[in-house]
Amino acid sequence: MTKFKGFTLAEVLITLGIIGVVAAMTMPTLINSTQGAQYKTAFKKSLTVLSQAVVMNIALNDYDLSQVVAGTTNYDSETPPDMGAQTLYDLFDKRLNIVRRANTNEFDGAAGDADAWIIVSNTDKDDISGFLTGDGGAGKGGVEADAFHAMPENATISSLDMTALFMNDGITFIFDNTQGDCHEADDGIGLAANKYCYGYIDVNGQKAPNRVVQCDTGTLTDAGEPDATCTVSNPTDIYPIAMFNQSVIPASAAARAVLYNK
Repeated sequence: MTKFKGFTLAEVLITLGIIGVVAAMTMPTLINSTQGAQYKTAFKKSLTVLSQAVVMNIALNDYDLSQVVAGTTNYDSETPPDMGAQTLYDLFDKRLNIVRRANTNEFDGAAGDADAWIIVSNTDKDDISGFLTGDGGAGKGGVEADAFHAMPENATISSLDMTALFMNDGITFIFDNTQGDCHEADDGIGLAANKYCYGYIDVNGQKAPNRVVQCDTGTLTDAGEPDATCTVSNPTDIYPIAMFNQSVIPASAAARAVLYNK
């Protein structure tokens, strides 16, 4: 008699069941890790792109962030009163590869609307305020807190009155075009206080999760610097930034932790 060796149907089903359970447990973590790495890479790239835009503008127009003037909140910025002056919109729109321009009325709606760009943040772990003037200390600021447009839980972009530039790689730069004179203190030329300008980078535009990056643990110190324990194990897609002179830098402990791989 010939004997055939193999697995029974019950053994195959049990094996497939075990593989399915393991996959269900590990796939979400693997997907989050992959997305987190993509967000981190896109954030680093966007900082470089924005900084290069400023440097290019200096070379071509002899104009940096400390010289920008306040414009309107609409992306169709009114011509500034000073001949040749630039707003934040004027500067970046000329130097970035922009495929779409929008203000809050065009890409946003009230919370619950299908077209609303809802921003999810964790107000209990908001580590942005320490970067501003006052309690921020150490000169890390120079504008009032409301000029930063800190995003509350489930806010929409329309409630913040912002301008957005959509780049050809999917990254969106969101900012208040009424900001101007973005500089860092320099007593040597009479600038005794910082006046940073602020914005947000959304590395994948209106796609979910639209969540402002937050620290897993840790807070800001009184000097506005990130606590050594601030870590971000799962980077998200929205990052606050500060702009001054020729620099574009992260504006929160969590954003700095992502940039420096903490």
